[in-house]
Amino acid sequence: MNTRSLLKTLTILTLITAVVCLSLKFILPLVFPFIVAYLFLRMLLPSINFLKNKCGLPVWFSYGSVLTGFFVSASGAFSLIIWLICRQLQLLINNFPIYYQLYSSLFYNCFKKCCHCIDYYFSMQDGTTLNFASEKISLLQSGYVDKLVNNAGQIFSGCINVFVQVVALIFIILISMIVLCKDIEHIHSSYTHNKFYPYIHKIMHTLKETGLGYLKSQGIIICTNWFICSAAFMLIKNPYFILIGLLISLIDALPILGSGIILCPIGIYYIFHGNFGYAAILFIAYIITIFVREILEAKLLGNNMNILPFFMLTTIYIGLKIFGISGIVLGPFAVVIIRTVYETFADVY
Repeated sequence: MNTRSLLKTLTILTLITAVVCLSLKFILPLVFPFIVAYLFLRMLLPSINFLKNKCGLPVWFSYGSVLTGFFVSASGAFSLIIWLICRQLQLLINNFPIYYQLYSSLFYNCFKKCCHCIDYYFSMQDGTTLNFASEKISLLQSGYVDKLVNNAGQIFSGCINVFVQVVALIFIILISMIVLCKDIEHIHSSYTHNKFYPYIHKIMHTLKETGLGYLKSQGIIICTNWFICSAAFMLIKNPYFILIGLLISLIDALPILGSGIILCPIGIYYIFHGNFGYAAILFIAYIITIFVREILEAKLLGNNMNILPFFMLTTIYIGLKIFGISGIVLGPFAVVIIRTVYETFADVY
């Protein structure tokens, strides 16, 4: 590849990267509910067509029954999960002073022993390191407490704002799905007769197999591991099994890290305390989550992403810097879009 060809390739990649990042940053939030509504309706179309074509039911009844069943089941499952999470959060907040006192005293004793060892090995007067560290920690704690108190109203209003936005988002998705029932066939017809259809179809097909396949597989794996970890912590009678299961499943979705970073230390803790039954449950859950991830990733996604774990971690970090918390998903997805558009552009030209 000569210098001119290399510069041309870099220029094209730079332009594609800029367009994709700007689109995900500014345009995606505006059209996101409508994209979700379209994808949900496409997912329900096989059931609608079965009732309409195979069973001979009226069109309005086919759409209405399937959408009603979907709304009722989805809202019921969502409400149950939110209720369980809120209930366990309330329990955690109520018991937080007890946990704080218990674990702070345990941490203080371990910290005191470490400071004593430092004083001994560096030939300092006993208590020098402990007094210095205690002074710095108290200043740090008081600063964070003051900041939390001063921003309590802002934090509360922010939570209310997020809740309102989520409710509005769900409402827009539901209304869009109902409106799309009438227009989806017309949209498909206009889309297939467009002169850019072959190129758009190729890009969308590749994204479906890679980017959307990645999102779908990760969603299924996260939900499956969430259920497994929650069941394990429920069996060991942990009152926060839903919250802990969700935390472990989200950590497991990150590259390099896995569910073992939480399950294994807790399992070892139970072994040292002689509770081998609880430890066995957690280690079995860890093994199951490993098999779930390996099997489901191979079955649902295969090697279509073709991104090494190191580069996956890099894309997530860059995504976090550009898109915020949503960059965990948008970072790898942006790389897939950039690669797909470039390969399509290279094939055309």
